[in-house]
Amino acid sequence: MTFSKWRKRDETIEVVSLFVNGKRINTYRVTSKRGQKLVKLKEEKEACQEVLAKLEAEWLKRYNCPCGTLNIHEYGDTDSRRWFDSLKERQNNMEFKSPVFYKEEPYRSKLESDFARIMDDYGIPYKYEPKIVLFDGKKKCPDFIIYLPWLDLVILIEIFGKCSDVGYVKNNVGKHLDYIFSGWLPGHNMISFYYDDKTPYVPEMIMEEIETVALRHYLIISAGSC
Repeated sequence: MTFSKWRKRDETIEVVSLFVNGKRINTYRVTSKRGQKLVKLKEEKEACQEVLAKLEAEWLKRYNCPCGTLNIHEYGDTDSRRWFDSLKERQNNMEFKSPVFYKEEPYRSKLESDFARIMDDYGIPYKYEPKIVLFDGKKKCPDFIIYLPWLDLVILIEIFGKCSDVGYVKNNVGKHLDYIFSGWLPGHNMISFYYDDKTPYVPEMIMEEIETVALRHYLIISAGSC
């Protein structure tokens, strides 16, 4: 994909050209609907490359070996991406009792605001408290839904911060079962973080959990393509 400018009489037209196997197959005006979509995909691809470079450097340092990558067909136009983009944020109507602000937006706890910050640090798209429909038609607002563009993987995130309270934990068992019956499987496309006053909170451990799920997803897809 390349950008260029055309001269048409006294008008300068910005265009984006789409290439396949080194051959230009089409050219669109940047101001057109298709052109704008291609520009957005190019910017997203560059952002993903920056994230991957950061993750690959961490992987190499930790495991002393390079990590593999996937070739995602129809990048940016998959069912998972369209579903993620359709989600609306902040659909939970519960009152914010003691909000913690990040980028001037309220979050229900420091745990959640830290999670949002870390996703921004790594360039991972996320939706905070979106409304999703479960298997029985019920609607829930998980803490986060994140999307890993380089794997085309959507992950549901729940963060529990009062796990020393037995009643609190029991009340959330049913929520987990609802998610599981709806296809959200722990360790595959769902991650739950549990904290209490006695649990050391290390925000950086969040990415370790996400990377583990991402690796599992990569290995499953790689095995299926053999």
